Amino acid sequence: MTRFHRHKIIAILMKKRSKTILIILLTLCVIKFGHRTNKIDKNQELLTSISMQLVASKGHQISTEFERFYLNVSSEKLMDPLIHKHQYQTLLHIGKECKRKNNIILVLIYSATTKSDGRQIIRNTFGTITNFANRDIEYIFVLGQTTNDTLQRKIEKESVRYLDIIQGNFIDSYKNLTYKRVFSLFWVYEFCKNASYVIKIDDDITINIPILILYLNNKHNKNVTNVLECNIVSGARPYRDPKNKWHTPHSEYPFPTFPPYCAGPSSIMSINVIRQMYKGTAVVPFFWLEDVYGGGFIPWVLNIEIVKRCVFIKDVHQSINEHPCHLFYINNLKKASDSYKMWKTIETSIKLRQNHTCMC
Repeated sequence: MTRFHRHKIIAILMKKRSKTILIILLTLCVIKFGHRTNKIDKNQELLTSISMQLVASKGHQISTEFERFYLNVSSEKLMDPLIHKHQYQTLLHIGKECKRKNNIILVLIYSATTKSDGRQIIRNTFGTITNFANRDIEYIFVLGQTTNDTLQRKIEKESVRYLDIIQGNFIDSYKNLTYKRVFSLFWVYEFCKNASYVIKIDDDITINIPILILYLNNKHNKNVTNVLECNIVSGARPYRDPKNKWHTPHSEYPFPTFPPYCAGPSSIMSINVIRQMYKGTAVVPFFWLEDVYGGGFIPWVLNIEIVKRCVFIKDVHQSINEHPCHLFYINNLKKASDSYKMWKTIETSIKLRQNHTCMC
C-alpha cells in the first residue's frame, strides 16, 4: 500500500469519526434539551397541580400566590387617580343625596351613553315601581363621558327630565368599565349612605320586583349584613390570544385562573359591603375586566363571601311563557319586545298576588 493510499484511508476514517462525534454530541444535546423541556413542563404541571389542589381544598378559591401578590403590590401600581385616589367628579347629578330616605333599595344601572332607548325601557317597565312592600326603590343610571357634544346635550336634557342619571369624569367605553364600577361605589359612599341594599345591573336586565323586594325585606328584618350575591363564575382562565376581545397578557395577570367572581349583569350588595369595597379599591391595582376586578379581586382581598342563589338570573327569551320566579332576567337577544313581555308577565303576577314557591 502506497503512502498516498494510507493517507486517503486515514482521512476517510477521520471524516467518519468526526461525523460520529458530531452525531453523538447532537444526540446528547437533544437528550439534554428534551430533559430540560420535560423538566419545565413537569414544573408547570406541578404549579398547575398545586393551584388546582388549592382550588379543590378551598372550594371557590385559587392559589395563595394571587393573594400574596395583591396584598403586597408595589406602590407604583396604586397611583391611578380614579381607581386608587378616588378623584372623581360627578358631571351630572340627581342631587346631593338619594331622593328617598328610609332604608331605600338602590338600583344602579350601568348604561352606555348611546343607550337612551335601553334606559327608557327600564323607566317604562320595572322602573315604574318606586315603592313595593313598604320599601322605597330608587333607580340611578351610571354613565361616563362622551366626546360627542350633540350626544352630551341629549344626555343632559334626559337628565333634567328624569333626574336619574349620574355621569363620571372618564370616557364611557368597554375598556373603562372598571372606572364606572369604582365611580358607582364612590357615588353611593358619598351620596347614598341611607341605602340598605344596592342592586347593580346592566341595562339589558329586567328585575322581578315582587320577589326581589320581599327577599330583601326578609334579609333586612333579620338584620342580615355582609351580603354579596350574584351569578358566580368559577375556574375562568385568562384569554392569552392577542386577537381575543378579552385578551389578558401575562404582564397584566400572571396566574392561570381568575378567582371566583360575580358575572357582570347583576349583583346584590348590602351597604356595608359597598363601603368595604370602595375602600378596598385603594389597595387593589387596576384591572380592565370590570367583573373580574369588582366582583372577584376586591371580594377576594377583603375576604367577602360571594353567594349564589339557585334562581338568581335567567334568559328573558326562554322565560316569557314561564311562571316568573327568578330575581333577574337578562335580555340576551336585545329585543325591546322581550323586555316588555317579561315585565308584563311579572306585572300580571303582582296584580293577581300570586304566591311564588319556586325560590330556594
